[in-house]
Order: sequence, then C-alpha cells, then structure tokens
Amino acid sequence: MVKFTPVKKRISIVIPMYNAENYIEQCLASILNQPLTKNDYEIIIINDGSKDGSLIKATEISKEDENITVFTQENKGVSAARNKGIDLANGKYIWFIDADDYIISDTANHLLSFAEKHDLDILQFNKIRTESRALNKTATKHIDISKIEIFNGKEYASKVDLNDSCCTNLYKKEFVLSTKIRFIEGKVMEDMTFNAELFPLAEKITHFPIDTYRYVINPNSIWTNKESNAFKKSIKDFIFMAKKFSEFIEYYNVNNIGTNIIKHKQQEMLYNVSKRLLMSNFNISEISTIMDDLSKNNLHPISPFNGKSFLRKVETFSFNNKYLFISTIFIYRMFKRPINYFIIKKHQRKRERLIKKTIVKFD
Repeated sequence: MVKFTPVKKRISIVIPMYNAENYIEQCLASILNQPLTKNDYEIIIINDGSKDGSLIKATEISKEDENITVFTQENKGVSAARNKGIDLANGKYIWFIDADDYIISDTANHLLSFAEKHDLDILQFNKIRTESRALNKTATKHIDISKIEIFNGKEYASKVDLNDSCCTNLYKKEFVLSTKIRFIEGKVMEDMTFNAELFPLAEKITHFPIDTYRYVINPNSIWTNKESNAFKKSIKDFIFMAKKFSEFIEYYNVNNIGTNIIKHKQQEMLYNVSKRLLMSNFNISEISTIMDDLSKNNLHPISPFNGKSFLRKVETFSFNNKYLFISTIFIYRMFKRPINYFIIKKHQRKRERLIKKTIVKFD
C-alpha cells in the first residue's frame, strides 16, 4: 500500500486496475487534466493482482501526485476492487473509472457542481464506446441546464433509464452505504445489477447530457476472444444476471415500479447471450442444455426485435427456435472467417467511422 490520508473530498475517483500497464497513464492524465483543485478530489487505484507492470507504473505516478493513492490486493475481479473502493473512499461522491478507459477534459467539474447543487444521490451522464484512444473532444455541443428534470428513483427506473455502466454515474457515497448494496463479485455485467437494484432507492437522480466518458473496446480482450474460457464464462454470467433481473422485476412489481425498462434490459442481455452462443466454441449438447435452462427459467424465447436492423431481426428469430438456432450455428462455423470479416468487422468499422465523424463535427 502507498500513502493514504483520510481527508474529506468532494469526489473519490476509484480505478480498478488489472494488467493495464499500457493504459493507466492515459487514464490518470485524463483525470488530472480536469479543472478541479487538489482539495476537490482523490484518486484511489485498486491494483487487483496485476501481473504486468501496472503496479510499478501507477506507483511511480502516485509519487508525483499526492492525490493518488495505490492499494493492492490479490486478484479478486473488478467487482471486489470496486467494493474495496467504496470502503476506502472519502469523497462525498464516488466515480468508478476503468483503468483502460479515459475521460474528456473540462467535464468532471460540471458534473460534480450539478450533483452538489441539487444534492443528488445519482447523476448519470454519457459515454462513447470506441476502439480509439484519440477521441479527446466532447460530442456535446450545448446543454440547457434549465431543462434538466430531477426524478425520484422509482420514476427514473420506470420512465428514464437503468444505466448499463457504473462508470457513467456519480454516486453519493452516503446514499450507497445506506442501501448496503454492493457489486456482485465474480461475475461480468455486475454494473447492470448494481444499478437496477440501486436506482429505484434514490431520492434524487437525473441525467446530465454531457459526453464525458470513453469506454475503449479492446478487440484482443479475453472477453471478446471467442476461443477463451473467459468468453464462455461471460455467457454463463450473462445468464446468471438475467435470472437476477427476474428477481428485480418481481421486486419492481411489488413496489409499484414500472418494469418496461428493466424488462427491455433483460431482453438485451438475453440477445447478447444469443450472439455469444452463436460465436462460442461450446459444443452443441452444451448449447442445447443452456437453451433448455433458459426456457425452464422463462428466459426463452426472447421478445422479437422491433428495431430497424434486419440482421438482428433474423438473429432473434433464429434464436427463438432452438433447432433453427443450432442449424445456424453449424452454418456459422462452416463460414466463420468470411462472416466475421465481411459482416461483423464491416459493422465495427462503420461504427468507428460514424463515431469519429460525430466527434469531428463538434470540434
């Protein structure tokens, strides 16, 4: 452990770090570049048993800035690291930022000031998912603060959103502690369950429409490597979280909280399961067992897709018929390389071009 002095701050920025040697410097620079005074914030890095040079690099940077504190623990996963950060935070608000992501300059001050002014329990804001590490301009052109409506948690969860990510929210620490809600450890998509459980309990919550967070997609991540055990685990974790959402939906019904948004989130989760199953290397009998389990828990078939994407309509239709889906898997495996290159990669390249065009537009 490196230095730690418990001084009350306006905000605690908690960074779970695992094997982020190549990214932690940019992450920290983007935070230190914010127009906040030294007394306003602290940065708490939880080194989650990194095996590369992450700890050395973070420790070196912390020696040059007294606001950065580095803790280290054995590898327990991002949820355990975030939970540790909640315990250690001394700020009025907590902001979780992943070590391989970054934030846009001159945004944190606006978020924090608005949250404090209205004494919010939760403040949500915008992110862009991208593979680029050079999108350093915000896509937000103008914000009319007078039009921002503040809700109670039940209204927000019913009518506005249940944010998928914990990294695009400021949380009042006192509020989080009062709920005793923590991140589920050892699972992916823990953000969604954390928010789905936490949001309805807020007395004051809203969305501040500023683009401030860059979620960087790593195409070589173990979570996107379809041959890895982590990819297979992610499918099981998505299913676990979908089952948790069924419990939350029951809670919402009992407590007169609208369920349209949470049901939609659950369907998105299950659609993600279908995509990942299609591309996974589970054998057919394993996939059959998984789909039977989904049906047993009333999670299959999923709602037909009503958007404009023809491909997604076809994927959903296929998934909803077990034997058609298994046939689709056989076809995908026969033509995996051309499908990945001409359909999946093409879509990803198009998305990146649109993102960059949007950012440049508002430069």
